[in-house]
Amino acid sequence: MEWSIKHFNELSNIEVYEIIKLRTDVFVVEQESIYADCDNKDLDAYHLQLRNEHNQLVGYCRLLNYGVSYEHSYSIGRVIIAPVLRGTGNGEELVRKGIAFIKEHWGGKAITISAQQRLQHFYEKVGFTVQSEPYMEDGIPHIRMTAHIN
Repeated sequence: MEWSIKHFNELSNIEVYEIIKLRTDVFVVEQESIYADCDNKDLDAYHLQLRNEHNQLVGYCRLLNYGVSYEHSYSIGRVIIAPVLRGTGNGEELVRKGIAFIKEHWGGKAITISAQQRLQHFYEKVGFTVQSEPYMEDGIPHIRMTAHIN
């Protein structure tokens, strides 16, 4: 398994395609959520990728600078682990690596996410706490969560 992190401008055409395909496969097809995935936030984001021994994209999230998604916070979004790797700890490692990047490169103190409500326990394990009542986003119940990092 190999980790990489790149700004959008550093991604190859193939990498952009693979990222969009994985996001579509999971969020649109598997979760049956129809939404506008291309929201212009990718253009100024860093993209954390996990690839298997065959160089296939099997894990991904995007890291968003202060104020992009939330007025007074950094954010992590589009968190995905391919179905074959779910439950292996790779998802937790993905989020922890995203938190570490924000802390090291941007000096982030707080990270806010819009988490699917069914994943509340997963995000609590990596340091997030619930900040809102459930709300609907793209047809799926979500909650706002925040992690404060030192």
